[in-house]
Amino acid sequence: MKIGQATALIHTPLIEWARPQSWCDLGCGSGTFTTALAQLLAPGSTIHAVDLDQRALEAIPEGYDGVEIRKIVGDLQSPNLHLPSVDGILMANALHFIRNPHLFLRRLLSVTDRFLIVEYERSRASMWGPYPVGFERLCELFSKAGVERIEKLATRPSQFGGMMYSALAERSRA
Repeated sequence: MKIGQATALIHTPLIEWARPQSWCDLGCGSGTFTTALAQLLAPGSTIHAVDLDQRALEAIPEGYDGVEIRKIVGDLQSPNLHLPSVDGILMANALHFIRNPHLFLRRLLSVTDRFLIVEYERSRASMWGPYPVGFERLCELFSKAGVERIEKLATRPSQFGGMMYSALAERSRA
């Protein structure tokens, strides 16, 4: 996927992009969605790009257009991975690799109330998506975790067949 396509998939007027923010990009790979997020964020923002693959992280720049990118080598499913409190978490094509997504999302709610999700609209497991998270399943997972607002933002055909979707999930701040 090209960066412009990734940007279009996660852009939403439901997020105030004009102010500096701090985000995590979990399972960032070589940074396509990290860069897409950086294009949307205001200068002075920070992205914590997290991936298990050190080589993939090396492909990501230290910054983009006034947005600092901090790279973290880490296993998303490890209880030893400590994330900072942030304004939001982006997970693009990562949640379908998490064995216990309900527990994982509950843990993430300790660092943020806002999530941007990009996933495949699939219900059948495969070696590339062992724990599929179609939009209906995503709604169930977030609802069980106490997140009230889950909105589908966009869809686009996947180069691997089927459809991809993006969604915003937010827990109201008391």
